[in-house]
Amino acid sequence: MGSTRHIPLAEAGPSVRDVMLAEPRTVSVQTTAAEVRETFAKPSVKLLLITDGDRFVGTLGRDDVPADGTIEPAVDTNAPFVDPGDPVARALELLRDADRVPVVAADGRLAGLVCLNRGRSAFCA
Repeated sequence: MGSTRHIPLAEAGPSVRDVMLAEPRTVSVQTTAAEVRETFAKPSVKLLLITDGDRFVGTLGRDDVPADGTIEPAVDTNAPFVDPGDPVARALELLRDADRVPVVAADGRLAGLVCLNRGRSAFCA
């Protein structure tokens, strides 16, 4: 994963692909709850993107980690997401209620992540 750059909201391109983090951190559906708890111990980790290969499966929040076993049963498979070609305005709508929004291509492949900086004044890309 490369370094994060910030794109001020006023300077954002017209589509999600212009503001997304192209190589987000992911975990497999077979990741154990213990491993996920270690990952969430880092304060900067707020949401995990769950994949099966390169196919997006869903998300897992800090408060949703199961007591034991794999995380698969706790994954939110109905998590909202945007397409890389969607307008930035669509991503901003979803970011009103979330810290991060997955970017999923039409074929179901995880393409990236849209997030805002702490001040919510710029995209993290």
